[in-house]
Amino acid sequence: MKRFSSSFVVAIVSVIAACSSPANDSTTPPEGTTPDTGALGAIGAPCSDPAACASAECNAEWPGGYCSKASCDATSCAEGSTCYVWKDGSTSCLASCTDRSGCREGYACAPTGACVPACTATSCSEGFTCDSESGNCVSSNLEPTPGPMPLCADLPARDCTGSGTECGELLPFEPVNGPGYENYPLNGETASDQYRSFCRKDLQLLVKYAAAYVDCEARSWPGGNGKPLGLGDMSEKDGSIPGTREGEPGHPAGTHVKGFDMDIGYYQNKLDNKLRPICEHKTGSTDQYHCTKEPHLLDVWRTTLYLGAFLTSARVRVIGVDGKVGAAIEKAMPRLCAEGWLPAQSCKAVSKLAYEITDEGRGWYLFHHHHFHVSLKPWSGTSASSMWLFPEGGDASKSIDFLKQLERPGHAFLK
Repeated sequence: MKRFSSSFVVAIVSVIAACSSPANDSTTPPEGTTPDTGALGAIGAPCSDPAACASAECNAEWPGGYCSKASCDATSCAEGSTCYVWKDGSTSCLASCTDRSGCREGYACAPTGACVPACTATSCSEGFTCDSESGNCVSSNLEPTPGPMPLCADLPARDCTGSGTECGELLPFEPVNGPGYENYPLNGETASDQYRSFCRKDLQLLVKYAAAYVDCEARSWPGGNGKPLGLGDMSEKDGSIPGTREGEPGHPAGTHVKGFDMDIGYYQNKLDNKLRPICEHKTGSTDQYHCTKEPHLLDVWRTTLYLGAFLTSARVRVIGVDGKVGAAIEKAMPRLCAEGWLPAQSCKAVSKLAYEITDEGRGWYLFHHHHFHVSLKPWSGTSASSMWLFPEGGDASKSIDFLKQLERPGHAFLK
């Protein structure tokens, strides 16, 4: 049975969502739970001794005691309870709930659906306040609350474990719809001819993994629009720049070739998560092709969660975003790492996030206000120029200016 110190309960667990019902002074299980055997307390029932619990585990440090079970998995929790993950990586069976009435007095129904100690006026961590009506600690900037997280045990494979030849095979991105993502027709594609949607097998696995990670972990988060993440240009079937088949390659030379790169929409607070500007990008009537003000349509927490999941792979060369988006992500990612939503390695790998506040000629200053750009390393090893749009480095401005003048769909324009 995992024990939680008083400081942990106050600072971390009591910060979570809340639900309460009339006090339960016996071992009778709370509403929505079922005893495992006889009159023994079900998960979530009050207890003062492990012998009172069907699980034979009692967390006496929680109010009135709490029958629980540590070191669970997706199939080991009794009916009426679910396995959750704590920020330190440990797991516990906790009583399931859908609203406040499903938990005992003094307890809360967390956004993830677990009965936990309710917050108080002084228990919420910095940036959160306790909502007395619901018992939840809430944030004015839609930050996800810390606490028990979904187990997410059925995520797809993140890494390609085959040979370099197998993992580098160019494949159509299929299925076009999957957990948390949508590969929709863009820039002249049709549903029956998505000719700009080919990428390496290892990139495809990683993109699907990160999308499924967000779909599971962030399902109960505030904000967002509930829609899948939109996928944009990749490469053509032969590895050439998207648009080459029509005689109009739409990306700078050296990018989006051989399936190493992909443009992906930002998570947004309205409409859906397809590729579109997420900020004001004009001065008067003149398009500046980058965010001139804060990205008001950006769902920064889900975008950060996706990029953090992506950065857990050693195959990542660089992720390029708009300058104002990059600053927001670098602020949000340590919060998600600290609360356990992301592993610490995500914050250690944030150096692979590239953006330009002013035009430094690295290729990220313009045309990343409507998508972020992910790029993998060559299979042979690391790249010495990971902060550049081009894998080999070099000035991107001339190539980008050329595309802008032609108004070709792709890097510079979305059509």
